[in-house]
Amino acid sequence: MATSTAPPNAGRTGTSYLAGLADGRRVYLAGEPVADLAHDPSTEGMAAFLAELLDEHRPDGELTGPDGHPLAYSLAHSGDEVRARGRAFARIARLSGGLMGRSPDFVATVLTAWSGAADHFGPYADHVRAYWRHARAANLLLTHAISDPPADRHLGPGPNGEVQALRAIRTTDEGVVVRGAKMLATLSPFADDLVVYPFRPLGETETDQALCFAVPVATPGLTLYSRPSYASTPAGDGPLAGRFDELDAVCHFDDVLVPWDRVFIHGDVAAANNLRPGTGMTSYAWHQSAVRAWIKAETVYDLAARCAKVSGRDRQPLVRQQLGELGGIVETLRGLVVSAETGTRPDGFGQHVCDPVPLAASGMLNARLYPRAIELLQAIASSGLVMHPVTADEDPGSAGHAFMRTYFTGAGVDGLAHGRLLRAAADLTMNRFGTRQVLYERLFLGPPETFQAKFYDIFAAGRSVDSPVLDGLDG
Repeated sequence: MATSTAPPNAGRTGTSYLAGLADGRRVYLAGEPVADLAHDPSTEGMAAFLAELLDEHRPDGELTGPDGHPLAYSLAHSGDEVRARGRAFARIARLSGGLMGRSPDFVATVLTAWSGAADHFGPYADHVRAYWRHARAANLLLTHAISDPPADRHLGPGPNGEVQALRAIRTTDEGVVVRGAKMLATLSPFADDLVVYPFRPLGETETDQALCFAVPVATPGLTLYSRPSYASTPAGDGPLAGRFDELDAVCHFDDVLVPWDRVFIHGDVAAANNLRPGTGMTSYAWHQSAVRAWIKAETVYDLAARCAKVSGRDRQPLVRQQLGELGGIVETLRGLVVSAETGTRPDGFGQHVCDPVPLAASGMLNARLYPRAIELLQAIASSGLVMHPVTADEDPGSAGHAFMRTYFTGAGVDGLAHGRLLRAAADLTMNRFGTRQVLYERLFLGPPETFQAKFYDIFAAGRSVDSPVLDGLDG
């Protein structure tokens, strides 16, 4: 892979990103091809936000380190550097209200962990290091695809006996040819590159599925089949979905050639199965997701508090209790991030990372706390979620303009401003966008009960505190 001599992020702007989306990528949205992601009504809001995010990476900004590179791509050599990376995560999360589950800093942290532990990749170690340097210098927007299609997980082969999970089918002088599918590639229609690696443990005979690589989304033979967009509502009636619907897709690899310099694991089941402990990547990824969970809870709280104030419900004892519980959710998730960042330590690869126990606790608890936060928002916004002014009512010439402006008047705002708050609350609590957000957080780390058992192992392994009051009771 060629190494650029240009300054970090040279020429990488929101404008160039939007123009680059017309690179021949094959994206189907609800069965129809999307010709122009930057301007299609179903995708332009998300594309525009990502362009804004790239423009936030200024040399003197919160998202960029002293070396000029994005902090999401930084290896930390001290606790202060870990916390600086955490502040960058928080800044990115606040720009989207934490509503982007796969904002580009997530997979950037995964790749960064791999670069710091590149020896895990054996003969492909230099490929990992070079790709990390390339992605960091270009500030690539990355996402990943790691889950296998349902037919391979539970239902056996397809109707004609074919196996559908992604696998290597042959090698050439140029690279590895892969065929099959991966899902749920959140953000993939908008990403620069797609990073692929196994999610489930592989059996000893599944060497053809022991793959880890990165390819541009526009790679020949790669097709993305996305779910319908949740932004497909009149502008303003889905104010959050319209900007932050990152889309989820199934990725079909039809004999895609992965160049050797983009191959990181090939045929090594042990390297694939030990990818997480062998690189320490979970500490990096969980740091980003824990910060995002905290900021997302803040967003729900702020929206609920504004709805309560405007409607006058903030004076009702029950609503005040509900807001108190929401505040407790925010503080719980924030406190776990502070605990993790305070407890930074060197890992086994010479880098500094967060204490993983609070990060794991955040992931475990957020699977239940976020759905509860949405329940509280529903209770606080109440019937206003069902009936409120819509975008069309803001037109002075519309039939309902004067009535809605007056009838929905709230404390300090007219009815139209009140309607904008309620539309945002409805987006998170009643619409497809909000329902998907709840499911995403509930299953972010897999089935919640399974992760609770895993957390027991994580928590118990680090326990060394004696409890004198209990000593001798079980001896």
